[in-house]
Amino acid sequence: MDAAMHAAKDHGFSLLYVITEGAEQRPTSRVWGLLSLTVEMLQVVRVITHVTYGWTHESQAMARWFDLVAVVVDQVRQWVPDLYFYILACVLVVVASADSVLITKMTRDGVLAVWPLKVMRFLVATIVTTLFSTTLEFLLYPLDCTTDGMTASEWLHGGGAGC
Repeated sequence: MDAAMHAAKDHGFSLLYVITEGAEQRPTSRVWGLLSLTVEMLQVVRVITHVTYGWTHESQAMARWFDLVAVVVDQVRQWVPDLYFYILACVLVVVASADSVLITKMTRDGVLAVWPLKVMRFLVATIVTTLFSTTLEFLLYPLDCTTDGMTASEWLHGGGAGC
C-alpha cells in the first residue's frame, strides 16, 4: 500500500471517529440528544413565526418565548450591552474559520491530528444548530436600526441616513 493511500485511510477513519464519537447509547446521551432536539425545534418555531411569513408581531413575540436560548439571552441582555454579544459572535465565526483553514492545511500536509476536528465539530454543533438564530442576530447588530449608537448606514452615509 502506498503512502498516499495509507494517509487517506488514516484521515478517513479519523473523520469517522470524530463524527461518531459519543454516539454510544448511554442514558445520559439519550436525554442530552432529546434536550438538544427540543431546543433546536423550538428555535425553528421561533424563526418560522417571523413577521415576514405573515405572522403578527404579537405572534412573533410569543414564539420567542419558546426559544430557550433567546429567553436566556434576553435576560442577560438586561446587564450586558449588545456590542459584547456582537464581539463574541464575531470571535466564534473567526475561530471556526481559522479552524477550517488549520484542518485544510494539516490535511494537505499529511498531518494527522484529531483535536482540530473535535473543535470544528463543537463549533458547528454550537453555532450552526443551537445558537444559529441568536448568532445571526448579533452578527447583524451593526446594521440594526435599533442600536443605541450609530448604525452602519449613518456611519457610511452620514447622520440622519435611513436604515
